[in-house]
Amino acid sequence: MPSIKKEIFGEGSLWTLRNTKGNELKVTDLGARVVSMRFRDKNFKNLFLFKDDAAAGTVLVDGSTDFAKIIWQGEQTSEGAKFSAKLGEKEVSVIYSLSNDNEISVRYEAAGIADISTQMTFSAAALPDIDFRACEKGAAWEKIAEEKIYPVTEPAEVMMEVGMFGYDIGCPIDYLDGGLKNAANLFCDAASVEIIAYATQNKVHAKAVDGGFALWTSGTDAIDGKIKSQTVYMVKNRK
Repeated sequence: MPSIKKEIFGEGSLWTLRNTKGNELKVTDLGARVVSMRFRDKNFKNLFLFKDDAAAGTVLVDGSTDFAKIIWQGEQTSEGAKFSAKLGEKEVSVIYSLSNDNEISVRYEAAGIADISTQMTFSAAALPDIDFRACEKGAAWEKIAEEKIYPVTEPAEVMMEVGMFGYDIGCPIDYLDGGLKNAANLFCDAASVEIIAYATQNKVHAKAVDGGFALWTSGTDAIDGKIKSQTVYMVKNRK
């Protein structure tokens, strides 16, 4: 399990999840959003993967950012940092985890809503000229200029290793039993970094934005009025 440190951050608190490889994911209870991800490349150079602004990782509830404007209730759990909030009849919680194999997990539970996800905005400074490939049969690498939506249907194909979710005691998440499916691949030749996205949802959205590249998932089926879903981003050094 990664170490977790909490400190005051502006109006709210900053939570730093640090794994045994020295990589760090920072999240805040102000909007339950991602602030940054520090990743050491194969040359041990620090790359800050997400765009350095308030939109680095924004929680979307029914397509809106209303929940981004409030301070969520934060707590440390066996998986990571959990944030919970309520607006009217809408109740949501988000758990951010970081495994020792550099997997970022975002787990959602919600009631009274139709959909929830987190828009991750990757930095063009850290990952210039990023290529995208939807996990569809026959899909080719491409540059995304405008928003595109792809179906997420293919079962996860993962070579399980010690330290990955499902084997990490601190982050007991399994790709197959958890229902995760292949969603998308991002590859940056300049940084030799690859990011593989998995999701339980059935759609992945991608678009170029000012100073970066945004990715998020959608399309969760509610059961008895409640939603449970998950997205995982595996960050790897390309050999």
